[in-house]
Amino acid sequence: MSDEQDLQNAYLNRLRREGQRVAVWLVSGKRLVGRIKGHDRFTVLLDLGGSEQLIFKHAMAAISPYREREAPSASV
Repeated sequence: MSDEQDLQNAYLNRLRREGQRVAVWLVSGKRLVGRIKGHDRFTVLLDLGGSEQLIFKHAMAAISPYREREAPSASV
């Protein structure tokens, strides 16, 4: 596994273990807010509070811990 994948896995695993809500920005500009249930080399499984969304990593622009002061999320 490359150093980049190790860094990515460590970050996603930490967010998942801590159960933190995350904001995921897609390349389309849409933002999703939820908790990471799992991830692999190509995808991230996001719990959106009652539903799950499997997101391909190539469709993700950014991911960060969610902060309540951010603008409301668009639902998908």
